[in-house]
Amino acid sequence: MKTIKNFDYFLPTRISFGIGTLERIGKLSKALGKKALIVTGKHSTKKTGLLDRVVKLLNNAGIETVVFDEIVPNPISSTVDKGASVANNAGCDFVVGLGGGSSIDSSKMIAVVAKDGEKCWEYTGVGGGRTPKTALPIVAVPTTHGTGTEADPFAVVTNSETHEKVGVGFNQTFPAVSIVDPEVMVSLPPRQTASTGMDAFYHSIESYLNVNHQPTSDLLALEAISLIKHYLPIAYRNGEDIEARTALAWASTAAGMCETLSGCIANHSLEHPVSGHYNVTHGVGLCAIGPSFFKYIRTHVKERLARVAKVMGAPESMINTDELSQTAIVLLNRLQKSVDLDVSLEKLGVERSMLKTLASEAMKTMGDLVKVTPGNLKTEDLEKIYEMSY
Repeated sequence: MKTIKNFDYFLPTRISFGIGTLERIGKLSKALGKKALIVTGKHSTKKTGLLDRVVKLLNNAGIETVVFDEIVPNPISSTVDKGASVANNAGCDFVVGLGGGSSIDSSKMIAVVAKDGEKCWEYTGVGGGRTPKTALPIVAVPTTHGTGTEADPFAVVTNSETHEKVGVGFNQTFPAVSIVDPEVMVSLPPRQTASTGMDAFYHSIESYLNVNHQPTSDLLALEAISLIKHYLPIAYRNGEDIEARTALAWASTAAGMCETLSGCIANHSLEHPVSGHYNVTHGVGLCAIGPSFFKYIRTHVKERLARVAKVMGAPESMINTDELSQTAIVLLNRLQKSVDLDVSLEKLGVERSMLKTLASEAMKTMGDLVKVTPGNLKTEDLEKIYEMSY
């Protein structure tokens, strides 16, 4: 056995997972305070009745609620600042992120800004790099099986003016409690099922290839990859398949743990400027770039991609590492096609003239993820990957 590198393991979130666990939100939140700010979007949680259900469950536990429903896909810093003002003016003790990654990521930063006191963008690396001393407690209730934000400290936010999109994370932005109930994901439409499922896939495979991978994240990543490969096409065709929804919910949470323990790599650096400038759904943007990205770095990660190919169903008779590493990319393309995410940057409306600018921005805003990518990538490499993805 090869020597295991030194690593840290820190995951302070209490996760309540499984069908029906939403009913526990009152009990699990009581210790956090008497008044909650519920952070959500304008439509989906209202349309499904989930928002009313959560309000009732919290009220029944003696917790007052204030709803902040101005979250949009690819959350923006000015909205976070506004949400923090609402929380403070209402005297909220904690924050509930209810919805997809945008709602929960926003709730994390609202919790920081409301308690620590500065503007949202000042906590990003390109906006000042401020580290919060404190934050309001956070309860995460994901309605998608994609971001894994319920099991990590990270939040992604876009600058309202410059359109720079960056990820941030602090010990204070780990949720205190995360409730992962697959039943609330049943109503997720096919396109969102596909894009969020692939988001979780990329979190898993990127952490597995990260130079800082570790034993726990390796195990979780391979399991998540295997589950998503099998169950995502099933849930895409039949959203009410609760077995598939449960498997994907666990895969997403496991992938979030992988992000916490090892982290993503340059594929995420490349995607963020695309969705920041073009408001592309994050999972779709990852699909447009991912296959070309792995092809570009394949020679540096052949052994690991070979193991990915095996858990994705490569033939048992295939044993050549080089062939297996190429097969992993073939199987990835096949998975994306099975859920109608055979996309390119051109199909997403990205102008070719922007590729150089996007590459520079990817390195500027998310260069830390490039550093932990095998292959010692430079800005010119990122531009070449964009060209391959076009």
